[in-house]
Amino acid sequence: MVPLPFVADEDVIGGCLIVATDDMRLRKVAEQFASYFKRELRFDFLQFTATGSDSSQEVMLINSRDVIMLSPVACGAVGFDLEEKCLTWFWIHPFQRGRGLLDRVWEELERRHGTEFTVEQPVSIPMQRFLQSKDVDPARWGGPSPAE
Repeated sequence: MVPLPFVADEDVIGGCLIVATDDMRLRKVAEQFASYFKRELRFDFLQFTATGSDSSQEVMLINSRDVIMLSPVACGAVGFDLEEKCLTWFWIHPFQRGRGLLDRVWEELERRHGTEFTVEQPVSIPMQRFLQSKDVDPARWGGPSPAE
């Protein structure tokens, strides 16, 4: 987890997301989380780089609500393709999982990007379970249809 003393509380959207797209310090933190995502899920490429210039990619840091500090503390990150309206990657620190943070982040993503954005495959088993628990249409994430 990474303390962000240069981020004001009012820059934390919905208490849980910090847009990192245009700030190199925040982009580097997001790249660090992308490397954890790559390693954990055994991808052969990095989902996000701080020096990348893809203008359609929005990256946001996830603010931990469990860590008490005077400034926000990033405990994960999420990438979103604005052109494709697609969640491209999502990683939360293992110590922060299972505490309802994903619920809050998902609600904020839907407020920010609507309720019809897709989720890029492959989708991890825990994320599949989450999407099913939220009754997200399987067509949005490549899951089995309800009849299957």
